[in-house]
Amino acid sequence: MGNRIKAIRKSLGKSQEEFGQLFDPPAPKSSVSYWENGGGPNKQRLQKIAELGGVSVEYLINGSSLSLMATKVLLDKAVGGEKLTGDEQKKLAESQLDLRATTSRLAKNSSEEIRQLIEQQRELIDKKPLSILSGYSLSDFLIFFNLVRLYGSDNQNSEMATLLNMFRQIANGTIEYDKDDIIPNIDKFLSSFPVKKDPESSR
Repeated sequence: MGNRIKAIRKSLGKSQEEFGQLFDPPAPKSSVSYWENGGGPNKQRLQKIAELGGVSVEYLINGSSLSLMATKVLLDKAVGGEKLTGDEQKKLAESQLDLRATTSRLAKNSSEEIRQLIEQQRELIDKKPLSILSGYSLSDFLIFFNLVRLYGSDNQNSEMATLLNMFRQIANGTIEYDKDDIIPNIDKFLSSFPVKKDPESSR
């Protein structure tokens, strides 16, 4: 719950001191810090935090119950200009805040974990060196990954992460390949990149 409260505060662009001023009576910075580090606020303040984040009290306590695919359905609906119901808007807000909260929680311990995962893959390459074709494929993937990571929109980065996660699960045999689900998402993702015109060709 502390990470979810912190995610709400950060989404509002408030410091702990500024966030505390949104309550009546105001909460001191030490109280906000206490909440974010696992101490539960009282019922009235919990309700106020939920209102500030546009989420439910149940979400603050238990987190989002929305699956990744269900979240994607709501995101696609919103991006496509369809009107979301009040309940759908709240569930989408909860899911997005949960992602922020989870990211914040994992960030503290993720650096070492990421290094270990990369090291595991490097060891696999050492055991079976890359062919020229595989080397170029890996290079192309890293170039593509960094282009999206550095220059893509938040939505493009989210789409890429979702697709890569699905590819990995399909390759592992964790989920079944469903072309009716994946192909349209790949098409939508790749279509979001504009073609850069060569200035020389327009002369």
